[in-house]
Amino acid sequence: GAEALIRWRHPERGLVSPGEFVPVLEETGLMDEVGLWVLNTACREARVWEDRGLTGLRMAVNLSARQFRDRALNTTIVGTLERHGLAPEQLELELTETATMEDAERTRQLFGELRALGVGVAIDDFGTGYSSLSYLKNLPFSKLKIDREFVDKVHEQRDSQAICKALIELAHGLGITVMAEGVETLAEVETLRRLGCSMDWANERFTMD
Repeated sequence: GAEALIRWRHPERGLVSPGEFVPVLEETGLMDEVGLWVLNTACREARVWEDRGLTGLRMAVNLSARQFRDRALNTTIVGTLERHGLAPEQLELELTETATMEDAERTRQLFGELRALGVGVAIDDFGTGYSSLSYLKNLPFSKLKIDREFVDKVHEQRDSQAICKALIELAHGLGITVMAEGVETLAEVETLRRLGCSMDWANERFTMD
């Protein structure tokens, strides 16, 4: 699989992190337009890759809190998949813990509809927000992504190992796929696999213009 990550290619500052410009997009109301562009670009690229023989790929796209509040989001996603000829199973949407907790009932309804369509739903950066066990039990997520804060040098940090092990066992018990983000060394891979994590996310980069 692959995850669509946005960067601002500034003529003087180079690649600017979304942590710097996304809050501005949110404040100025431009996040809706940019978010739709990201969704379309990611789905278009997934279609291109499939046409070139890379079948079975799942594209992950992050949703902002503003996008999540859009009542037409479900319709937009269905239309985007149809436009690019992708099956729902080829798309995974990611939302942070904080955004999901803004309106738990809205989260339950929307994600239930998306799961019914076959679209994957992931909790991003788990462990850095509310970390509420009740919404893990009651909301229809398909994947839990362990934040890289707990993955960095996990082979050396006993506390990080304990946290990762607990999250992995929790996810497995709930029937949720678990992925570790930001894995960069073989030692981290081996430790996470020993703890029961079957998926890890390396920082390979591709560019989509």
